[in-house]
Amino acid sequence: MLKIADLAGRADFDAGPLHISPARRSIEGPDGRTTVEPIVMKVFLLLLDARGTVVTRDELFGNAWGGVFVGDDSLNRAIARVRKIAAETAPGLFEIETIPRTGYRLTGDVLSSFESTQIEAGAGRNAGISRRTIFGAAAGVGLAGAAGLGLWSIRARDDRRFDALVRRGAAELEYGDDSPKAAKYFRQAVAIRPDDAGAQGMLAFALMTNAELVSGAASEQAVDDAEQAAQRSLQLDPTDANARLALTQLQLSTLDLAGTEDRLRGVLATAPNNIFAMGLLWSLLQCAGRSSEALAFVQRAIAIRPLAASNNYPWAQLLWIVGRTAEADRIIDRAIQYWPMHPYVRFARFTISAFTGRPRAALAMLDDERLRPQIFPPASVALWRISLAALDQPTPANVARAREANLDEAKKDPKRTSQAVLALSALGEVDAAFEVANELLVFRPPALSSKEHKTPQRAGSTAWRFTPWLFTPPAAALRADGRFGTLCDGTGLTDYWTKRGIKPDYQRV
Repeated sequence: MLKIADLAGRADFDAGPLHISPARRSIEGPDGRTTVEPIVMKVFLLLLDARGTVVTRDELFGNAWGGVFVGDDSLNRAIARVRKIAAETAPGLFEIETIPRTGYRLTGDVLSSFESTQIEAGAGRNAGISRRTIFGAAAGVGLAGAAGLGLWSIRARDDRRFDALVRRGAAELEYGDDSPKAAKYFRQAVAIRPDDAGAQGMLAFALMTNAELVSGAASEQAVDDAEQAAQRSLQLDPTDANARLALTQLQLSTLDLAGTEDRLRGVLATAPNNIFAMGLLWSLLQCAGRSSEALAFVQRAIAIRPLAASNNYPWAQLLWIVGRTAEADRIIDRAIQYWPMHPYVRFARFTISAFTGRPRAALAMLDDERLRPQIFPPASVALWRISLAALDQPTPANVARAREANLDEAKKDPKRTSQAVLALSALGEVDAAFEVANELLVFRPPALSSKEHKTPQRAGSTAWRFTPWLFTPPAAALRADGRFGTLCDGTGLTDYWTKRGIKPDYQRV
């Protein structure tokens, strides 16, 4: 619960052009200054601190009113007053979005530059101990007492900053949009407490995530930094879950799927509520054609963190994969309401629409910049337009055009392989789909590689192949073809299933 005393003790801070003083309950912006009631300031801070995620009505009642029963009118009035803050201080800077029957979320440009009060406390306008405080204390207990009070206050301030940084970093990871912000927050946290194993482990995990998204020297540096943070964490605490996860991902090139799975399950055995371990495990299970088991882990994570975006879009995708399309629609539509700017939430909505008989709805998303998945570069958007036209009207001419375009683009850029395979398979162009899939996925020892083969191969590793798309509904035509078994032989999947003594979902139907 956020108490009135918490407002008085919270330092002033800036959120973009806004200067917010919780203690004075004032907000000042380029267009003016306003003062609000304590309850309105508490609601405003709760929404701002949530950084664009949804705050439920129950959370607002519990944290702003302390669980004291008040009617909906009280909350509605407070929200209306928060909305008025923007009009009075900085019109257009932020808005309060109503999520029907759920709660509210703050949106707008203010979030891009917002730093929480605790993070900025060390450099904020009111950071540290004022002269008045020190001299007042000295008058009562002497200079030695004042010095002691100052040291205690600095330590308390550092503790608040540390806790806030860790919360913000964890929130970034739970949002799951691959932002580098999480690593930034954890770096600041370990600068305050370099001997905190948990913070070092979280830093290692965040840096590992960043290393997967960059290339060249930046990737090598991120890998080195992640490994150092992980080793530091494990020196302090050999059981730290996130450090172990980071090292597992950094060592994928030396592991097969079974070895990776064993490590992830080992982390969960000691940290059963670690949703990051669950996320890595359900991703692996998807890649291995075990979507039903993957769905169980997603639902387990949802029970722990229901409003983590990184849990919700995989939930919708897996519901679609296992044939529960109506439920998938409901989950992803709600996720779009909660996190409309999230690239992977948009991608999940787009993909489900494209391959469930609604290509025009997917095409409409491409036409609307407010809905288009930001992860699509221009070449992918152009290719999708051709494929969606063929899915909508599968005339021989449209299908032939889509086949040629997908084959050509997959050869130009392997990153478009999955997009090409799914479109080709859904259009019934199975031969072309296998041509693309085999070129990227099948491991070839160097001596057997053709001179024309340019795709980099990672000898000895099968864990690196991110292939959940092979086990989605549009790839059903591939899985029904006898050549799919040969493809699985070449990717290491057959060895994995044999080692585990299991059959993938598609063989058990």
